[in-house]
Amino acid sequence: MKRLIPVGTAAALLIAAPSASGAVDLAGGSTRLALDEDTAAALGSLGVRVRPTGAAEARGTRVTFPISGGAIDPATAAGRIEHRGGLRLAGGGRSITLRDYTVRVGRSIRLSARVGGARVPVLTLTGRPRVTRDGFATTVSGLTARLTAPAAAALNRTFGVHAFAEGAVLGRVRVAAQAAEAEWRATGATALAIDAGTLQALTGLGVAPGVIEPATLAGTTASFPIAGGKTALDLSAGVVRHAGGISLTAGGTVVSLEAFDLRLGAAPQLFAAVNGATPKVAIADLDLAAASPAASGRRVTVGNVAVRLTQGAADALNAAFGTTAIAAGLPLGIATLQAAAR
Repeated sequence: MKRLIPVGTAAALLIAAPSASGAVDLAGGSTRLALDEDTAAALGSLGVRVRPTGAAEARGTRVTFPISGGAIDPATAAGRIEHRGGLRLAGGGRSITLRDYTVRVGRSIRLSARVGGARVPVLTLTGRPRVTRDGFATTVSGLTARLTAPAAAALNRTFGVHAFAEGAVLGRVRVAAQAAEAEWRATGATALAIDAGTLQALTGLGVAPGVIEPATLAGTTASFPIAGGKTALDLSAGVVRHAGGISLTAGGTVVSLEAFDLRLGAAPQLFAAVNGATPKVAIADLDLAAASPAASGRRVTVGNVAVRLTQGAADALNAAFGTTAIAAGLPLGIATLQAAAR
């Protein structure tokens, strides 16, 4: 009887543990296992057949498991990757099914699976992992899958043999994960082309608008540097933070609106710290109906976003400047966001 034996010690992994803020949720992708030829022959000599189950798919000796969720640092792949489907090993009227794999990537990489009603550490993924990126996808290659001691013991018990050993090579693994969201770098900016009619109305009330650094003003377009944040790639949720702001001055009264948060959701709005106070308040409604998003690599541009004053902001400005002329829905301008994901 051929024995499945360890074939050597793997090099230490160099992937660092993920930081909580660095992880992004996953939307899909897959993990592929290419079964080792010697292992396949050894399993055959034991009369053990390997078949995919559930959503897993096989082509020759390669089995692909769809990624169903999890969260990773897209630059290092550190985090957790969840899968659908599994493998069924059967022979001699006995069988064992390993399903719903979870890969945890840190200073070591381990794969666990549900065996019956319990989750069991099944594989260690060793080698010199190579992490590459293509847009918002992260790929990890160069991994060898080896049996853990609990997995080897479970297989030996199932088939009544002593052939399975800790460290035995099962095959080669390649992970290709697609992000559902992006963490934004502190680079790029959101530019607001200020509505000419609104600008004229404010100056007619004796209110002089200005920008608060590091925001800049070019003609009637104010630009606010992006300071970070995280959003869904489809812009359905999340926040983009900004530095700088706008000042509104009339005589001795100054209202500062700064540290903008662009908060996305069912009703996207722009929040700001008013005169440095917390919490931030909603100062503008954002209309993305005509927005024009575009991506190049991990750089994203979203243009044609209409920005209109909220009722709360209109009431506060009227009170500050002693007027009733500022109305909710006042068009502040058209915004264009240019951001880069890490």
